Amino acid sequence: MKKFFYVIIAVNISFCKELTFEKLISSYVFVSQRKYPYYIIIDEKNNIQQFFIESKDWTDKIYGYGGPINLQIYFSTDGKIKKINVLEHYETKEFAEKVFTEEFLSQYYLKNIHDKFVLGKDIKAISGATISCNAVNEIIYQCVKNVNEYIFKKQLIKSTLKLPKKEIINSLLFLVLFSGSVVGYILNINLRTTIMLISLIFLGFFYYGGLSFDHIRNLVFLNFPFFGNLFFWFFILLVLFSVVFFGRLYCGWLCPFGSLTEFLFRIKKFLEIKYKKSLGKEIEIELIEDNLIVKNLRKFEKYYRYGKYIIAFVILLFPTMIFLEPFQYTFVIYRSKIKEITYLIFILVMCIMFIRIWCRYLCPLGGSLALFSKISLFRLRIKNEICLRCEICKVVCPMNAIVERDNKLKIIHNECILCNICRKSCGPRAVAMHFLLKERKKLK
Repeated sequence: MKKFFYVIIAVNISFCKELTFEKLISSYVFVSQRKYPYYIIIDEKNNIQQFFIESKDWTDKIYGYGGPINLQIYFSTDGKIKKINVLEHYETKEFAEKVFTEEFLSQYYLKNIHDKFVLGKDIKAISGATISCNAVNEIIYQCVKNVNEYIFKKQLIKSTLKLPKKEIINSLLFLVLFSGSVVGYILNINLRTTIMLISLIFLGFFYYGGLSFDHIRNLVFLNFPFFGNLFFWFFILLVLFSVVFFGRLYCGWLCPFGSLTEFLFRIKKFLEIKYKKSLGKEIEIELIEDNLIVKNLRKFEKYYRYGKYIIAFVILLFPTMIFLEPFQYTFVIYRSKIKEITYLIFILVMCIMFIRIWCRYLCPLGGSLALFSKISLFRLRIKNEICLRCEICKVVCPMNAIVERDNKLKIIHNECILCNICRKSCGPRAVAMHFLLKERKKLK
């Protein structure tokens, strides 16, 4: 073993004060015109003790939830992992803090190429940090595999990275929810409340908030998580598919935070109506928001809508501003700080007072999906030729996405969340789903 190292060294002896050893020899191997550096630790008698690598030099680009991860992995002379240090990561502290602790990383110690690296079976994952765990697991596995192949020249076993059953089950469950929302929207079936409730439990409490603007930001900057995260890729691709074809279907049917705030508002509205009836008031058409503050605010609503785009742009430039998104505080509240919980309570109180106020004016995720929804193919449209101009659809719209222009009612498609409330409330069925390309052909 000793002779092997000295044959391939690029001889550069250095002394590193930051590390616990005294003498360090840097070396590298070339494979397919790529340089793989590593560092040999020797004692005072020039005996090889161990060696280490940096994962960024030995793996493909593997990203976690927030960006690249770089690990310093120490190996014994027989190829077993001895120690792992974290050099760089950009994961969200509340979710991934435990992934980079000694308690988690020590699970890999003494493992070599003949061991398995199946997350959830051989390696105990951290709840709420699936993407980060998968990324770290894949990084370590690739490093062990490449070190054995390029340095020790041992015969490799086949990859043992298998998709956990949990990933497959979650993907299938989301497919059912997604399919249900598409069918419910297209056929105008009463499935929305049920799907919202399941999404609140599944995507909210079991997947810790569902889609985040952080996911969108990572995609924009090509910081793709490890492709072994089946559920993440299945989830994100279906959402993007739904935006292109239908618009903000995710916002109206599947978003756990949107579902939570709408349910809270419904409870408040139910109690409010019950109280009014107890006073002997007759209620024919109950306005969504019938207070004086809302009436004055909505005069300038077209300006408030830009808030979500501004917040999205700010987070793109300054990723740390993602703290403005309250999803993680809601569903991982036990890990949140007092100031974060206070911020969350403020947002929830506002959403109870004014229906989906976060979705309408502030949500950066909603803003990014709204941009794509402008090109959606299947959208709602008001048939003004049969419309009675009762404006009930305008009154009941939770997003205030129906406005009057040129003496006609029109739906602002990038604000519409496809909740179908307007379709159900319209007597003459003047609100209907429309195929955009068909309309363009008629215009030609």
